[in-house]
Amino acid sequence: MVEIIKNILQKRKVKQFLIFLLASSLAWFISNLAEEYTNEATFKVQYHSNPDSLLLKKVSKNNVRVRLRASGYQFLVFGFKNKVVNVDLSALEERGKKFYMSPLDYRSQIENQLSKSIEIIEMDRDTMFFSFQRLMKKKVAVASKVDIDLEQHYLLDREIELIPDSITVIGPENEVADLEFIPTKSLSLTKLTGNFSKTVGLDLPTVLQNTTYSTNQVRVEGEVFRFSERILTVPINIINVPKGVVVRTFPETAEVLCRDRLENLKKIKETDFEVSADYLQIDEMGDNILELEITKKVNSVNEVQLKEDKVEFILMKQ
Repeated sequence: MVEIIKNILQKRKVKQFLIFLLASSLAWFISNLAEEYTNEATFKVQYHSNPDSLLLKKVSKNNVRVRLRASGYQFLVFGFKNKVVNVDLSALEERGKKFYMSPLDYRSQIENQLSKSIEIIEMDRDTMFFSFQRLMKKKVAVASKVDIDLEQHYLLDREIELIPDSITVIGPENEVADLEFIPTKSLSLTKLTGNFSKTVGLDLPTVLQNTTYSTNQVRVEGEVFRFSERILTVPINIINVPKGVVVRTFPETAEVLCRDRLENLKKIKETDFEVSADYLQIDEMGDNILELEITKKVNSVNEVQLKEDKVEFILMKQ
């Protein structure tokens, strides 16, 4: 029993000694962290905010060597950080076709990104030089790849609208000079019976790696309505008939089918439309059939078409 008690006491003494040793080491470590030190570091430089009309192609420096003065604690914290600094190119100096930044300018930017308790006592003194490629700005139309499927007895009121219908692209001339349009991504809207407004992405060309776009999506909108029909009987007019010749068609009138809202159909009349056939077709076709064409119509009517687009005829001399 006595031996057991001795062993327990010895273990307690060992634990107390270890705790005291740990506490002393920690106090010594903290005391040393409070002192100031100097150390060297290398910052990786990231450049941003270059002028809109220029594309950064090459830089003379990607890293900057510095000598720092700070407390041991600051170096301890700083050592675990990713040593990356940003350099703003919006205020570059230009001489001829060369762009540059003085050591004083980029040093002040780097100092502003460090803690106030970290002092730069020495830094690279090389002037930074930059090589840019000129960019061109171009307005490009948006082409719709939206497929509209309407429910039976419904019509689309005019064409669908893309908002915006064009975008601005900025890139090297060899990338954007021949760019004529930007298509939307494919979108199918089926069995529509009412107005719609959908956002659709743009199918931006991935091969233009140095080109940027004012937006990557547009909105597609349209109005859909249930239509009514009205059929108008319009006389057939034959044009380019030579003197001494009479062309008689069978029948002498054509039926024009109009589709729109009922209130709009009530306003139209037969004289708002004209259906014509060209006498010059006779030699070309070599038969007794003439093709008909609507040569006058009311543009406000949504859909206008001929029920029959061909007519028989005979020629008579006066």
